Amino acid sequence: MQIVDKFKSKDDVQYIVGNNVRKICKDKKINLMEFSEEIGISYEYLRHIVSVGGQKSLSFYSMYKIAKVLDISMDELCKGILEDK
Repeated sequence: MQIVDKFKSKDDVQYIVGNNVRKICKDKKINLMEFSEEIGISYEYLRHIVSVGGQKSLSFYSMYKIAKVLDISMDELCKGILEDK
């Protein structure tokens, strides 16, 4: 087994984070247009992050801002990433 095999793919990580953001926003009834303005990214970019498939990657700083505005921990935002494949 190669060392690389133990890591999730970049696409998997993007999907997990995007899905978590989408679910949390939905649960908290957060308007994505307003949310995108609050975290300082375009609505279009946020829409690609939360779309099924997580089509865009996020910087660590953007993830921090998302977690801060959603009032959640980075652990909650990244929930599922460290679980086995």
